[in-house]
Amino acid sequence: MKMIEKLLTPNDYSRPRLKVKTIKGIVIHWVAAPMQKAINTWGFFENRKFGKTNYGSAHYIIDLNGDILRCVPENEMAYHVGSTTYTTSALKRLSTYPNNCTIGIECNHIDMSGKMTSETYQSLLDFCVQLLKRYNLTENDLWLHKEVVGWKDCHRWFVNNPDEWALFKEKVGQELHGDTSKNTENITKEKVLYIMSKYFKDIPEKMKWVSDPADRLYEKGIVLGDEKGNLHPDQPATRAEVITFIDRAVEYVLKEVK
Repeated sequence: MKMIEKLLTPNDYSRPRLKVKTIKGIVIHWVAAPMQKAINTWGFFENRKFGKTNYGSAHYIIDLNGDILRCVPENEMAYHVGSTTYTTSALKRLSTYPNNCTIGIECNHIDMSGKMTSETYQSLLDFCVQLLKRYNLTENDLWLHKEVVGWKDCHRWFVNNPDEWALFKEKVGQELHGDTSKNTENITKEKVLYIMSKYFKDIPEKMKWVSDPADRLYEKGIVLGDEKGNLHPDQPATRAEVITFIDRAVEYVLKEVK
């Protein structure tokens, strides 16, 4: 894993030089341009300085060969998760404007599925471990762009392959915690099949029919699960929980019809 220093020119659109006080999460992105080199992704961010292509940047870009370009210092804000709306989970665990407390990593990839080279994947894994250790975070503080804003299919490979996202975080967690009791290359089929939802970790294969509805309700802020990301789909809801669900649903509908 080779780190290459190539900071963006200070400007209002991609490197505003606004200071970040606390890092609460690491957000993973894809560049949506198959086989693009990291230097070209960097150039896209650099050209934002002219003010003709809106805002946007990331702290790091991982190349197809696994090299990493450092574009924005970690103590400065990058514009990588700007949105008019954020998921309830992001608002609760990050902030009302997550650019001010997260590090953004762009991944170059092979095709429009978002699949990465083995070098890109390994550098992403190793670098996430480094960052999480640096900021005293865990694998639960890794985010996909979609998990922050709720509407963007980024990083597309992980969004469309939630089992791969679960496996990636599993590997990161084992590196973080020094768990050598499991072979991370041989995660069991049972465990992968147990993680069917984009947001909830405990929906089993036999109940996969509830995965999509649960995800939709999560994105609307109606059904949130517990603080560990569990839905407990096979447990009965209490009256208090039902009242809360109905209240959130009514509030959402009223906002939509205004």
